[in-house]
Amino acid sequence: MASMLHWDEKRGCYLLGPPLWIAQEIYDQATSMNPTYELSYWARGLEIAQQWRERLGLPRNPEWEKMRTHMAPLPQKDGRYVALESTPDTWDNKDSRHDHPSFLMALGQLPGDGVDRAVMRRTLDATLATWDWETKIWGWDYPMIAMTAARLGAPQQAVDILLKNGPNNAYKANGHNPQRGDLPVYLPGNGALLAAVALMAGGWDGAPAGDAPGFPRDGSWVVHAEGLHPLP
Repeated sequence: MASMLHWDEKRGCYLLGPPLWIAQEIYDQATSMNPTYELSYWARGLEIAQQWRERLGLPRNPEWEKMRTHMAPLPQKDGRYVALESTPDTWDNKDSRHDHPSFLMALGQLPGDGVDRAVMRRTLDATLATWDWETKIWGWDYPMIAMTAARLGAPQQAVDILLKNGPNNAYKANGHNPQRGDLPVYLPGNGALLAAVALMAGGWDGAPAGDAPGFPRDGSWVVHAEGLHPLP
C-alpha cells in the first residue's frame, strides 16, 4: 500500500494513483486519482499495519506514519463527497451516479479516517435522492449504504435501506441474492448484509451506549445478538 502513494511537493500531501481502479468501476484506470473511499481505506490500512508492528514489539514505521497523516484530503464538491478528485462530476453528471456509491464506505464499512461527518450526511442524502437505482445497482450496495446511515445516527434510515424494494435487493428462500440478468448467485450481497446487520447489532467505536445501536429504539425492533465485537 505504501508503495502506491507518491508525494506531491507543491500540495504537501501523498496522492493515490494513477493508475488505479476504484471500487466504483466506471472510471478510467489510467487517469483515476484520489478516490474518496480508497484514500480513507489507505489511511486505515496503514494504521492497522502500524498496530501490527507494535504488537510485534517493533516501533512504528516513520515513513508509513508520514503517509498516513499526510494523505490528500477526501475530495468534495459543493459540500458533498465525490467519487474521485480527478473526475469530480458525481453530482453534476447522471452518468457518474451508477454502479457502487463507494465513497459512502469511508464512513460505514470503515470508521471514517479523514471524513467530515456533516459532509458525509449531505452525501448520503444526495445518494438516496439522486442515485441511478435502475441502471446498475448491486446487492451489496444496499447494506453498504445502511452502514453509513447507522454510523451517522440514523438507525431507521439504515433499516429502511436494508429493506428497500429495489433492483438486486431480493433474497430467495435458499438465501441467494440474484442480480438482474444472468447472475443467479451473488455472494457479495450475502456478505454485505451480514456485515451490516453485525455492525447495527454489535456496534462500533463511538456508537451510542446500549445494545444494537444501529436499530431503532422506539420499540419497533427487539434485537438479540451474542458474540459480536464492535467494529472500530
